[in-house]
Amino acid sequence: MNRPLKLSALSLVMLLSLGLSAQTKYTKYYEFGASLGTLNMSNGIANSNRVNAFFAEAAPNLSVFAKYHFNDWFGIGFDVSYANLKAADINHENANRGLSVTTSMAHANAFTEIHFIRFGKYHLEDKYTVFVKAGLGFAGWNPELTFDDLVPSTLDIETNAYNGMTSFYGIGAKYRLGYHSILTFEFRYTNINGNTTDGFIDMAPEATNPNDKVWGFNFGYSYAIL
Repeated sequence: MNRPLKLSALSLVMLLSLGLSAQTKYTKYYEFGASLGTLNMSNGIANSNRVNAFFAEAAPNLSVFAKYHFNDWFGIGFDVSYANLKAADINHENANRGLSVTTSMAHANAFTEIHFIRFGKYHLEDKYTVFVKAGLGFAGWNPELTFDDLVPSTLDIETNAYNGMTSFYGIGAKYRLGYHSILTFEFRYTNINGNTTDGFIDMAPEATNPNDKVWGFNFGYSYAIL
């Protein structure tokens, strides 16, 4: 490539970079809010998907969040949440075992959020969007296990304070009440790097003890700073 072509290519790259930078500056905005929803566990006690178990064990989950949107399509964010979770054998596959557990859980996440419909600073006409999100986080929990009868000999009781890294994915929708006000509905499924949210580890030879999960629905309100 001769010198004039090199200079032209470099100039084009610089112009495109400046254009993208200007567009990002033009379309960026911030979003701050809070949400209230449900949270359920999936672990050695909560081991079924029964509808009655969902309603019996759904715990209130409160969270606050902040987001930075680079443009109409893409943003990053951070949230913290807290819930008091519960599960009981009587609601699941081992109804005769008689175990139940309660645990408080605090959670912090960093995430990305991608919109499928343009939704941003200069698009008041677009009242809603659908989005997906994913992130990494950190959780802490402290299970309290209770039992109606003798604890099975294969169970190693783990009722202390624990923590672990987490990863999650979610899907949801947003609706704009006004230029600044936004309502959000979201489903989130979180994998926890640990298996003690139920308060025990099964030491039976055939036991697999996979990582525990938590999942739930959230309704949120946020205020956009444009």
